[in-house]
Amino acid sequence: MDIWNPIKSKYIFDLSRSEVEVIGNYNLKQKNVINIDEAQFQRYTYTPYEGGRINLNVGFEEFIDTHENEGHSSLEELRTWIREKAFNLEKESISFVSKRGILRSIGYSLYKPNDDWSFKVCRKDNVLYLSDDRKDEVPTEEYLRKASYWGINFERIITGKADEDDILSYLVTKFQIGDFQCVVAGETDCKDEDGNFMEIKTANSRYYSERINRGWLQAYLCGNQKLLYGLRDQKGYVKADEIKVEDVAEVPNKYQWQGNWSASSMLGFIESVLKYLQDNVPEGATCSLRQNNGRYLLHLECENQVF
Repeated sequence: MDIWNPIKSKYIFDLSRSEVEVIGNYNLKQKNVINIDEAQFQRYTYTPYEGGRINLNVGFEEFIDTHENEGHSSLEELRTWIREKAFNLEKESISFVSKRGILRSIGYSLYKPNDDWSFKVCRKDNVLYLSDDRKDEVPTEEYLRKASYWGINFERIITGKADEDDILSYLVTKFQIGDFQCVVAGETDCKDEDGNFMEIKTANSRYYSERINRGWLQAYLCGNQKLLYGLRDQKGYVKADEIKVEDVAEVPNKYQWQGNWSASSMLGFIESVLKYLQDNVPEGATCSLRQNNGRYLLHLECENQVF
């Protein structure tokens, strides 16, 4: 086991050395890739909301009784897309293949060092695959269960998405960060009337400038151009004039100084972790990278097994 303490490093990153290019998409239903015509990929379009105050609690009891959170973090559907599209990783100089959630967790951990997370790393043909096949944990505390539901319900209200619709839409991007080229897949919630892909989230209105860094990183990594936030109160109500649509490219300059966070630092930390994996994961090995026990440590454990 190798242990790295990244707090000793400094993360200064030139944002001009990062670029995201959308190279494809796929739809997912119960973890099975669905091949759909390009024009039908994203079926939901956001139009400016003109209603009154939104009560996000409506339907909560039914949701608790019937909802099972199966998670959508497996890498298999992205590998399926790579095979079906005959995407040549070597020709494209790809170093990493990952779902967005893993890179988001790494970058955001600069501000949440006590969050526990882990994922597998496999090196095959000099490409490192980052995967997390664990099921998402369903919150047990009442307020956290409600907060989770508020986000899901807000998306349904804004997009008109049917409750029974379990099809998810994913964008595939080529993400350059420093010297590394990565293939990344992440969900997109809808598009606006101009065709811009959008990420939809909710946040407590009191902490918006502090919490928007997570939403920005999530939207940025998979090529969403717009970020829509419903600013709610503690009881789960959103006023119509508290729905904000942000340009993803403008969020760092607009909010990072107010919220005491840095887009440069988050991307710099991601680059540092990827470099650490590049330097330490041997060909043909499957490893586990973990941050846990409330310590700002990364643990790298390797075994000779290729997935």
